[in-house]
Amino acid sequence: MHTRPVQRLLILGWDAADWQIIDPLLARGQMPNLAALIAAGTRANLRTMEPKLSPLLWSTIATGKTADKHGILNFVEPNPSGDGVRVSASTTRKTKALWNILTQ
Repeated sequence: MHTRPVQRLLILGWDAADWQIIDPLLARGQMPNLAALIAAGTRANLRTMEPKLSPLLWSTIATGKTADKHGILNFVEPNPSGDGVRVSASTTRKTKALWNILTQ
């Protein structure tokens, strides 16, 4: 039986990162670790969705589902106790993230 070598995947997300800022730093050698990651893999620009709210967008990336499906809509959410709001948490997500699926 032929076994395939294990392939590793690293998805690096950097909130609000901009290649117009990062590229000059890479060119000056000021980000050697990032340069090594890029040299061994790839990089890309991502188009974003509206509204540009980090918890909503990262949950969309992690689940592959839109906000109406995963349920993370903002930085805060109503507290289940009915007492104000709390910080949105992954435990509120209605769908599984990629890492949840891969570890099943």
